[in-house]
Amino acid sequence: MRTKTNFIVILVFALMVTTFTVTAQEEKESYGMAEITYMLPKIGMEKAFESAVKSHNQKYHKEGVFKASLDLILTGKETGWYVWIMGPCTFSDLDNRPTDAAHTNDWDKNVSPNVLKYGRNEFWRYNTKLSYRGDASDSPKFENIWFVDVKKGQDYKFNEFIKKVKKAYEKKGEGNFNIYNNQFREGNGRDVAIVWAFNKWADMDEDDGGIKESFEEINGEGSWDNALKDWADSTESINSQVWRIGVNK
Repeated sequence: MRTKTNFIVILVFALMVTTFTVTAQEEKESYGMAEITYMLPKIGMEKAFESAVKSHNQKYHKEGVFKASLDLILTGKETGWYVWIMGPCTFSDLDNRPTDAAHTNDWDKNVSPNVLKYGRNEFWRYNTKLSYRGDASDSPKFENIWFVDVKKGQDYKFNEFIKKVKKAYEKKGEGNFNIYNNQFREGNGRDVAIVWAFNKWADMDEDDGGIKESFEEINGEGSWDNALKDWADSTESINSQVWRIGVNK
């Protein structure tokens, strides 16, 4: 009898460990991260640069976790810079990224001659818990991006504000609101990226009152103004940019 009982205990324990391991593995693999690299082409070489990157991507970054695309910054101090984006991937995927001689030589021979200088190289992880995809297109033409400088020690307050904003978007049932976290903070004001996708500039003229009404339906009258104080208390600044998505598709 004791042997049978011990067997059952061991079996239950084994099942618990297996379940935990599988769940942990699923959680580990359930995120998406983008590697982004800023590049400024030589004046007059923009189209040649776009064409060279497109050819390189089709050869070495056509699909899967290493799929790559090219965006163009349209506003702000970095207007004219391009952003090469690879992913979504995980850190584990990076151990198997293309590094063979043919890949490197193709970039050095065809892309680099068109580049004046390289800029930032960053890794941004999509935050599923704080994002609301809503009516966002799978292939938007533009994105309005806020790069947010979160005050030291205020991540919790910032995240609580964002959670409430997400619920307001969900209640409203339209729009989109996506959050990315910089995986290597540098103290340069680029801790979190808030991204709104849109398809035409006219969308920027639409004034539907935002989400204040939905927010206060959930949290009570006057709660929006109080929430904005939480935003001010938890952030230093924002840098807003509009990007054109997939310029060389």
